[in-house]
Amino acid sequence: MSEQKVVWITGASSGIGEALARVMARNGWRVYASARRTDRLEALTAELTAERPGADLRPLVLDVTDRKATAAAVARIFEESGRLDQAVLNAGIYWPQTATTFRADDVHEMFRVNVGGIAEGLEAILPRMIAAGAGGRICLMGSTAGYRGLPTAPAYSGTKAAVIAMGESLKPELDHLGLVLQVACPGFVKSEASETNAFPMPMLMETEDAAQAFYRGLTGHNRFEITFPKAFAQILKTTMSLPYWLFFAAMRPLAPKPGEDAAPK
Repeated sequence: MSEQKVVWITGASSGIGEALARVMARNGWRVYASARRTDRLEALTAELTAERPGADLRPLVLDVTDRKATAAAVARIFEESGRLDQAVLNAGIYWPQTATTFRADDVHEMFRVNVGGIAEGLEAILPRMIAAGAGGRICLMGSTAGYRGLPTAPAYSGTKAAVIAMGESLKPELDHLGLVLQVACPGFVKSEASETNAFPMPMLMETEDAAQAFYRGLTGHNRFEITFPKAFAQILKTTMSLPYWLFFAAMRPLAPKPGEDAAPK
């Protein structure tokens, strides 16, 4: 069994997932980094090895919606390392949608990856982590966009609300089993996905800063929710208590007007 702590991160070829893989490898974790893009994972591994020869990052190419492949990936982690201390089910997709560009296929695809991909990961890790006993940690990637439905994100907000609810439902039982379940709800972070937004993004975080905040939340406390930037999350949380008439009054200026459709997929 590995003496190092072992983490599995999905969606590790770009954005927060890639940056978090760097942070955790630099902090001595054995990192299994999963994504579909082989070239990105190989580049990340080469970069970390050159920067820090002792870094232990292991690419694990994976489509998180593939049940058999996900089960095989988790089996490989346990075969090689004998343990899994932390799973970060981060993989997700996003692009803006509007009423005039709305497509059901876009909704299905986002739910397939953002919710279904997490479900596949949970099915693969839960039996093994429960059998291993208390101490394991699991983090699901939600978003502040899941607090309430936001303009240009009818599918994305829905997927993240579902992830938050999934975490809320599982946490009490996992508490009894000695496993820590958390949900990460970031605000705006610089990434390939956020570059598709045509609207102002207040308190936009640099990817590296977001990854450091994420790491502190994963290792510094057992609270259910990890948020960053905290001020932005608190502002959005206040909208959860607003009556609909006031919430929609606040959102209406942010919604596209005729001729201002968000960028298509």
